[in-house]
Amino acid sequence: MAGSSKLAIAPFWARVPRFFLFPLQASALWRVLVFAAVPAIGAFGRSPSALVVLIAGLSLLSWVFLLRFGSRVLHETSLGRLSISDYSPLPDDTLAHMPYKIMVLFLAPGILVGVITGALGETPGMLTNFALTVITPAALMALVVSRSLGTGLNPAAAWSIISGVGKPYALLCIFLFCLSASQMFLILKIGEAKLLPLLLEWQALQAAAGQAYQTQDAAAFESAMEGIRTFFPSIKPTLAGAIWVITAVAMHFTLIAFNMLGYVLYQYHEALGLEVAPQGRGKQTARDDQQTEDSSRIASLIAAGDIGAAVHIAYEAQRLAPDDVAAQERYNRLLHLAGKDDRLLNHSHRLIPLLLRREHRSAALETWKRCHERNPEFRLEDAAQVLRLAEVAHAERDPRLAMKILNGFDKAFRHHPLIPEVYFLCARILCEDLGQDELAERFLITLCNRYPQHARAPEALKMRELISRMRGARSDTRSSPA
Repeated sequence: MAGSSKLAIAPFWARVPRFFLFPLQASALWRVLVFAAVPAIGAFGRSPSALVVLIAGLSLLSWVFLLRFGSRVLHETSLGRLSISDYSPLPDDTLAHMPYKIMVLFLAPGILVGVITGALGETPGMLTNFALTVITPAALMALVVSRSLGTGLNPAAAWSIISGVGKPYALLCIFLFCLSASQMFLILKIGEAKLLPLLLEWQALQAAAGQAYQTQDAAAFESAMEGIRTFFPSIKPTLAGAIWVITAVAMHFTLIAFNMLGYVLYQYHEALGLEVAPQGRGKQTARDDQQTEDSSRIASLIAAGDIGAAVHIAYEAQRLAPDDVAAQERYNRLLHLAGKDDRLLNHSHRLIPLLLRREHRSAALETWKRCHERNPEFRLEDAAQVLRLAEVAHAERDPRLAMKILNGFDKAFRHHPLIPEVYFLCARILCEDLGQDELAERFLITLCNRYPQHARAPEALKMRELISRMRGARSDTRSSPA
């Protein structure tokens, strides 16, 4: 275990009020309010059909965003990080497709119930629906922990969690049922207050138009049709507000559920065989012990030729310790060894800045070399980090590596304020280290012409003069008689 097995963890039923307060943390609240506003935009569609399509499409998009964040809430809470401020600062790319997997996980039981009801009748269908309703929370926990849809759909994986939690799982299901019922009650009340009057008004307009048509009352028919024409433009603000509030309520309750499920995994992590983040005193000792254990397991797996399993262990270790340089470096080297180039490049975008911050200069350069070997177009995403890495290479007496790092900087970061610094560094390396004065002078001329007001411009002029004098001295030497 990454955390102490002696941690006193409060039972989840004692934290119910805190679960309800969880979505009110600033980082969660702004997401709920912003994501809920996305489908509300659809209420301003120009026609009824466009309005329906927009609301449906934007609702799907907003739920993708919310479920991705909810998956992270469940995952981080399962590690024992109970506040959003405690979450890892590094993004977890393995959660990127989790919303789509969750949607499949929720749709699959409905399809199965429909098939069984059609084939065997209503009673077997109801029993199947009840069983799947009970299993679904465990299946969701298995899905997020494993990142695998196959595991989430596997009843054995869900049963493993249910049996690990034991009898309190029944209490969890009761809480989740009450949570769902409360959510539906609030949504129905909001719909009754805001949407039902609009529906009744629409039905009244249609009825009036139909009655006027049957009685051939032209004035009444025209009045009804005018009401129908003005109906949709007039209801857009009310409809948008209702959609926003209803979606926000649903998202609020969804985050409560995800937080509760994550906490259950944390509470029963020992019975379920899950890792948790180090806590309290002895944190560094626990981490060091875990690193030693992981290193031994990884070495054994590599010796046995099972690189994939070694990468998995290294991944879990670095995920639990995002600021641990040793764990991050080990994972990066294993990705290189396993030939997982996409993951290597993606991870290096986070690792190199971490190494530079910690002054692990040689390690940062070695990481860049590994990436450049697999993809010659590899480049850090932050211009300042690129320049910093090149300066490190120059200071480490590797001028050619520094030039490779800086190659194409001005094209990748057009109009960036650091371009003059890059030109000056290139000129210094070419002149002082590589003896390519002519090419160095081109960089200096470009710097002076494009950035005459920059602080480096006077230094560039002095270096040009120095290069000119050196060129003149060499000419004099060559022209003097032997």
